[in-house]
Parts: sequence; structure tokens; C-alpha cells
Amino acid sequence: MKHRFEYLLARALCVVMRFLPRRAKLACGSAAGGLVFMLDGRHRKSTISHVDLAFGSEKSDREKWEIARGAYRHFGSMLFELISLGQPSPAQMERLVELEGVERFERARAPGKGVILATGHFGNWELHGIAHGFKLGRLNVLARIQSNRFLNQWLENVRGISGNTVVYKEGALSELRRLLRRGETIALVIDQNVRLEDAVFIDFFGQKAATTPVPAWFALKTGAALVPAFCYPLPDGRYRAVYEEPIDCEPYRQMDRDRAILKITQELACVQETYIRAHPECWMWMHDRFRTRPPEEARALDAPHASDTVADDTVAAELP
Repeated sequence: MKHRFEYLLARALCVVMRFLPRRAKLACGSAAGGLVFMLDGRHRKSTISHVDLAFGSEKSDREKWEIARGAYRHFGSMLFELISLGQPSPAQMERLVELEGVERFERARAPGKGVILATGHFGNWELHGIAHGFKLGRLNVLARIQSNRFLNQWLENVRGISGNTVVYKEGALSELRRLLRRGETIALVIDQNVRLEDAVFIDFFGQKAATTPVPAWFALKTGAALVPAFCYPLPDGRYRAVYEEPIDCEPYRQMDRDRAILKITQELACVQETYIRAHPECWMWMHDRFRTRPPEEARALDAPHASDTVADDTVAAELP
């Protein structure tokens, strides 16, 4: 009953939002996110602490507070836009999301070995996926099943508006390999904490961060192109989705596999950090990115399995 109520509440909000101009919807979402930030003291405190851990003395306390609040406001507006998206046409999505670096993406998939888009919970990754499907063909998105099955089905339908498919974590490794062998494109998020047993530790904002090795492993194993991709808001309310140059994995193929995976994952993290530094309010600081600690740190003994596990974790656990 709780799940059904949550779903009906979201659908009712969706109906109301569709009567509003887009700018009004974004403003409502931003205000709702700001309200949650002010009322939820526990999560507000942890979010600010995550920002502080990343930026340290680089930013003032006031700047860190603004980044944390800005993240809530950003994701509030993103959520309101997503639930009221409806059935946009390709032309509507093209006006809303401009794609930069399409030629880089086309070169990456030309060999026919598939493409791995490495992205994160940054900007509006959901709209990026929909715009990609309309403009560049089907995208296969690795995702976690939501606990509310009604909302999960709704989210899956939204993600599939432009012909994309969702791959859930059960049996994901074999399915993703099959898709890459067919020359298709898969999208993986790489910016969340993973369990100690599934992690490689890279440098991220001056901290050691437990990170999934899956994108690097796939690139080395299959020869698929590994393309960082990010989507951020523009001042006029639209979005720009950028396809970066593929990570050059060839120099790493002669290395020990574990070292090669670490090097490639570090490259991906560096690209991601660059985008977050440029638009810090667009990243999900609410998530505890640095929770899992390296074995050499004493804190690892206190929380051997601490993590907010995402779909990538299960895939990583299947790696040989």
C-alpha cells in the first residue's frame, strides 16, 4: 500500500506539472529541493560534510553550503522535469538537449566493437540518455531495480521513450558482453561508492574513492571504446550533453590486468572530477562517495561492508 500510495502521489504531481510552463516546473522543483535541504538536517549535514571533504580549504564554508543547497535544488528541478516529461518528440528533445562531440562518438563506434559510455549522477543524465536514443540509436542502460515496483516500471518506461532498454543487475555481466559483441552501446554510472571487495581505489578530489572497475574491465576484455559522457545545464535552461574523446586503452594492454584497470579507472575519474569542479552543484553530493575506505586505513575495520550498493557492484562481483 505504501508503494502504491507513493506511485499515485507521483502521478498526481505529474498531472499538475504538465499544466505548467517548463520554467515554472523547474522553479517548483528547485524550490522543493531547497525546502528538503532546509528541513532535513541530518542529510543536510552529511551532504555539506561530503562537499567539505572534497574541497577542503579550496572553498569557504559559505561556498560549500551553497554547493550543497544547489545540489538539492538541481535534483529537485531535474526530478520535476523527468516525471512530467510525457512523450517528447525527437525534435523537442533536440531543442532541449544539444549534443556535443557526436563525431567523437561516431568514430568510437565505427569499428563495430561496441561503445561503453561512462557517466555519473551529474547534470541530467536521464535526459541525456533519452536524447541519445533519438539522435544516435539505442542505448542500453545498466540500472538498479527500485524497491517500489510501480515507480520502477514508470522509470523504465521513461527511459525507454526513445527506444532505449534497461539492463538490470541480475545476470548483467553476460548480457552486457553480448550487447557489446553486437556492436551496441551501453551506459554505466561510475560515480558511486562500491563495496570493498568490488572496488579499485582511485584518487578523487584528493581522497581515495572505492570505484567500480567494470567499465575498464569491459574495455580491455572486449575492445569496446570507452567514452566519458556528461550532461550539464546551460544558462538558458537547456542542457548540453558532451561526448569526450575515448580513453586510449592500447598503452595499458601490455600491463598487468589489475594495474591496467586501475589506470583506466583513474583516467575516467579525472575527467569526471573536471566536470564536477566546473559545475559542483550538478553532482549528487548527498551520496557518500568516500564511505568505503582502503584496507590500509584503520576505518576499514569499522565498516567492512559499508556501501550504498548500485547495480555495478553486482556486476563487479562476477568478474573473474
